Amino acid sequence: MLSSFLLLSGLLACFTTAGPCSDYCDYICSCHPDDGDVTCDDCRTIYTDDDPALTDECETALTDLQNADKDAGIDCSTDTGAAG
Repeated sequence: MLSSFLLLSGLLACFTTAGPCSDYCDYICSCHPDDGDVTCDDCRTIYTDDDPALTDECETALTDLQNADKDAGIDCSTDTGAAG
């Protein structure tokens, strides 16, 4: 019984943990919802499944956008878990 509970808890954790594409879209939606190359809605549509094949693309896009914001003096603090 306990092992079944632990297995179920582990599986649920996998589905509730945000990935790099979710982090990227969260940042877009919080900081640049309508003023960039990708709107919030577009981002959610493009990266809806957090496809592992897009992980590097999302990580790079998020880091680049955060760095550009920092260089431009834009302070948009979100808890994406990614370094910026």
